Amino acid sequence: MRIISRYLLFEFLRVLILATVFFLAVFFVVDFIEKIDNFLEAGVAVPRVLYYYLMLIPSLLFYMAPVAVLVSLLISLGLLARRSEIVVMKASGISLTRLSLPFLLVTLLISLLLFILSDTVIPRTAAVVNQIWEVEVEKHGGEEGRIHRSFWLRESGAFYHIQYHKEGDPFALGVKVYFINDRFKLARRVEAERVEQRDGAWVFLKGLIKETNAQGEIQIRPFEEDVFPFPSLDREFVQTPKAVDELSAAQLDDRIDRMAAEGHDPIRYIVDLHFKYSFPFICAIMAVIGLPIAFWKEKGGGVALGIGVGIGLSFIYLVFLGLARSLGYSGALPPVAAAWLANLVFSVLGLYLFTHVRQ
Repeated sequence: MRIISRYLLFEFLRVLILATVFFLAVFFVVDFIEKIDNFLEAGVAVPRVLYYYLMLIPSLLFYMAPVAVLVSLLISLGLLARRSEIVVMKASGISLTRLSLPFLLVTLLISLLLFILSDTVIPRTAAVVNQIWEVEVEKHGGEEGRIHRSFWLRESGAFYHIQYHKEGDPFALGVKVYFINDRFKLARRVEAERVEQRDGAWVFLKGLIKETNAQGEIQIRPFEEDVFPFPSLDREFVQTPKAVDELSAAQLDDRIDRMAAEGHDPIRYIVDLHFKYSFPFICAIMAVIGLPIAFWKEKGGGVALGIGVGIGLSFIYLVFLGLARSLGYSGALPPVAAAWLANLVFSVLGLYLFTHVRQ
């Protein structure tokens, strides 16, 4: 039986490597054609472009792995079925459950490797990719000053949300200020298109003031110029938060704790944290759903069928996963349920299909 297991895994891994290389090549060609104008206009040197795509490989492997696993599983077993090898194995007394075990174990191992990759390598490579694209290609920041977008500050009973600020500039764009009273309730909200420093004071330009009067009614007053308290932007903690893919699970958990301590709602990051744990195990789920489909036809099948069914199932899965994530972001689903619901549903579906396959 060990010989058969090694043979099955050899066939699967051989197709998996070919499928992964194929998917990477297709992505690189399409992405390079789409971005070549940006690289040329920005004057990015060829070695930096090559380095950009080299650093992109770990993230691509992480997100392409589930599709590659499912397609490879369907193709490799389809080819075995075409050669009637599945029928021979069953006639020799080997059950489909026993034939499935090597695939389940190796895809579970791949899932664990993907989690390690996402928690150690990808945060570093993703930071390099984002830095090359944002700074060297799109010219956001650089030596002339870093550009910070959509960040929060807290000072003296108020929360400040700023859409845009460039280090060294005496102004900020897209400012919203939430003034909190002693009972930690919103007392007043000020919005302004632009805030700039004049003679030591911060002047708010073209904005609105929203206040609640004694009767509980909301009053809105527009203004062209007004002065309100505003924190200094020349300090270390004024920085654009790292993207989620640049954070390890521990760093993301630390961000959640800090946001909660500052009074912000960290629900999106809680959902993202649970997805960091659940997404790598899609590979194992793809095996659970793919095995009964591959075994359904004892004869026939092949490359075209495997690719078509694999991509179709992966698309359905990812749509379901995206819907669950959106429900988690909105609070309609608990973060744990949002992250693991798709895995649970497709696991149950795979087990159900497996019980209806002729053993």
